[in-house]
Amino acid sequence: MPRMPLSDNLNLLWSSLIVAELVKNGLDTFFISPGNRNAPLISALIHEERSVKKICVDERAAGYRALGHAKAAGRPGVLVCTSGTAPANYYPAVIEAFRDEIPLVILSADRPPELIGSDANQTIVQPDLYGRYCRDSLLIPCPSADYPLEALLARIDSLIARPVGPVHINCAFRDPLVPGIPDSRPIPDELLATAGRLYAREGAYTTYPSPGTLHIGLEDVEAILNRTARGLIVIGRLDGPRDAPALEELAKKLGWPVFCDIASSMKGRIPSDRQIFSLDHPEALRLVSAYAPETILQFGSGLVSKHYFASLLPHSEATVVQISPRTGLRDPAHRVNVRLSMPAFAFVEGLHLQENPSLDAADCCRFLDSLETLYQALQRRIPEETLSFSRIASDLLGAVPDGEGLFLGNSLVIRAFDKFRSPFPRKISVISNRGVSGIEGNIATSVGFAEASRRRMTAVIGDISFLHDLNSLLLLAQSATPVVLIIINNGGGRIFERLPIRDFPEILEPYMTTPHGMTFDLLAAQFDLPYFRAATPDELRKAYESALDAERSAVLEVILDPEEDLRTFQTFQNVRLP
Repeated sequence: MPRMPLSDNLNLLWSSLIVAELVKNGLDTFFISPGNRNAPLISALIHEERSVKKICVDERAAGYRALGHAKAAGRPGVLVCTSGTAPANYYPAVIEAFRDEIPLVILSADRPPELIGSDANQTIVQPDLYGRYCRDSLLIPCPSADYPLEALLARIDSLIARPVGPVHINCAFRDPLVPGIPDSRPIPDELLATAGRLYAREGAYTTYPSPGTLHIGLEDVEAILNRTARGLIVIGRLDGPRDAPALEELAKKLGWPVFCDIASSMKGRIPSDRQIFSLDHPEALRLVSAYAPETILQFGSGLVSKHYFASLLPHSEATVVQISPRTGLRDPAHRVNVRLSMPAFAFVEGLHLQENPSLDAADCCRFLDSLETLYQALQRRIPEETLSFSRIASDLLGAVPDGEGLFLGNSLVIRAFDKFRSPFPRKISVISNRGVSGIEGNIATSVGFAEASRRRMTAVIGDISFLHDLNSLLLLAQSATPVVLIIINNGGGRIFERLPIRDFPEILEPYMTTPHGMTFDLLAAQFDLPYFRAATPDELRKAYESALDAERSAVLEVILDPEEDLRTFQTFQNVRLP
C-alpha cells in the first residue's frame, strides 16, 4: 500500500497526486533536473516508492535521454524541470518526438501568473512553449482548495491516454515550495480525506480502452497483391516489436524483392538474396526503375535515402499501398494510392493471401541477380587497408553482437550504414533520431535506450555530433548498461563536400565544414571512460573487440582521412554494370 500523499502544504499535496497518477498510468520513470520551483514535484518523487528516478544535470540531454527511453520502453519517460529556460532546453527533443510520434511527457514547474511579465527572475511565458510541436498540453493552475482534485486527475489521464508524441504539463506554484512549511491557510480536512482516497486508488482515475484494430480496406489490398506480377516491399522505421517478425513472414509468402531501410532493424532479418541493398546508389536505382514494380507495399515511416521519394516514386506507375499507424500524410512524394492506418503486424494478420499465380518469378530473379552482381562489384571497390565510411559500416554491421542495439547518428553515419546489408542473419535493434535528423542529443538518446532496454548499445556518431553533446559523457559514464561510443573523427562536417554546396568553396570552407582540429582522448579521461583509438580497419576491429570486452561504457575514436574517404565515396558512386 503506497504511503499517504505529502500534506505539508497544497503544493506538495497536488504534486503527490500528479506524480502518483502518472505512475498509475504506467509512467514510472522520471528524468529529474534540479531547480527550486520544481521542488514540490521532486519532493513528491522522493516519497513515491513506485517511481524510478534518473538525475539529469542539464535539460537538453535529459530530453534526449527520455527520448531514447521511450524508443526502448514503448511508453514515455517523464521530464521534470524548473521554470524559465529549463523547459526550453527540451525543445530539440520535443521536436524529434513530435515528428517521429515518440511518447514524451514534460512536467515543468512555473511561476504564479501574477509574476509573468513582471520582470521577476527566471520567469517566461511557458504555456504553449512548444507550439505546434506538442501534441497537447495541460496548464495546471496554482494549487487551490477550491479546485476539485478529481478534475485534476481526470485531465491528466485524458492528456496521456494516447501515447503518441510529446505532451506538456505545466504546473504553477506559489510559495511555499518545500516540506515543513504550511500554507497560510490550513488544508481543509475534507480535502485531505479526498486526496488520501484518490491517492490510494490502485488504478488511474479515468481509464481509456485501446482502439480496436482496423481492417477496413484489406480485401481491396488482397486483390491488388494477388494480381501483382512484379511487386516491391519497402520497409521504413517500424512501430512495435511485433512488426518485424510479421514482415519476415509476409516477405517469404509474397516472394517479392525487399528494401529494408537501415532504421527498420530488418536488414539482418530478410535473406540477403531477397534484398535491394540500397536506394541511394545510382545504378541500384536504375535497376529498380527497370524492374518497374506494379505494386509497392510501403511499411513504416521515413527513409534515410531521399531517392525513393525524390527519384523513384515520381517516375513510377506502381500502385503504392502504405501501411502505417502514424498520423499525417507520411507521403513526401504524394504518391500513396491506398493508405491503411494500422500497425504492420495487424495488416499481416488480417491478410488472407492466395498462392499468387501472377508472380513473375523469372523477372524477379533476373532483377535480384543484377543487384547481387552490383553489390559484389561495390564491395571490391572498398579499400581493405584504409578506413572509409563504407569500410566502417560494412565491418560494424557484422561485428555488433547479435541481439544488441546499434544507435546511428545522422549525416554521413546513417547514410553509410544504409548502403550495406547485414553479412549474415541477425537481429540487431537499430535506433536513430530520424524524425527531423538533428545531430544534437545523440549520446543521451543512446544512453536512454540502453538503460530502458537493458541491452548494451553500440553508438556510432560523427565528431560534430559528439561536440554537440559533450555534456552527456557524464550520462555515458554513469549508465548501468554499457554504451560503446564510436566517434568517427573526420575533422568536421564533411557531408557538405558531397552536396551541391561543394561547388562554392568560399562557402564550404570553413563555414560548412567547421573544422575543429581536436581529438577526444582527454575528454574520455575526464569522465573516467576507457578510451580506444583506431586509424586502420585492423585497428578498428581490435579496438572494438577491446571496447566490448571492457563490459562498461567506453569511447572509441576512429580517425578518418576525409580526402581518402571522399575518393572512396566517388569511386563507389561511379560503379555501373556492363
